Amino acid sequence: MRDCSRRCVYCAVPLALDVATLDHVYPVSHGGPHTPGNLVTACAPCNHLKGDMLPHEFFGRYPWAGANFVRYARAVHRALKRNARRAVSLAFAA
Repeated sequence: MRDCSRRCVYCAVPLALDVATLDHVYPVSHGGPHTPGNLVTACAPCNHLKGDMLPHEFFGRYPWAGANFVRYARAVHRALKRNARRAVSLAFAA
């Protein structure tokens, strides 16, 4: 929670501990690890919206989520943040 500023990393809504969910940025169904650099806090609606989409698919479809992810997901792997920035810039360029 602290690493994400107590917010959903996708929609930026403030989160209480009792309603926060853990999301695997790179989904387990696609081989994503159960490591801290792949886990973020998210609200249930955003976690459900993302489902098992890969990060570039999700951020390409919902650039606002990618922009918030870049801002609030401080403890994720650098490669995930780079991919988020790229997907957001491509989505806004289209």
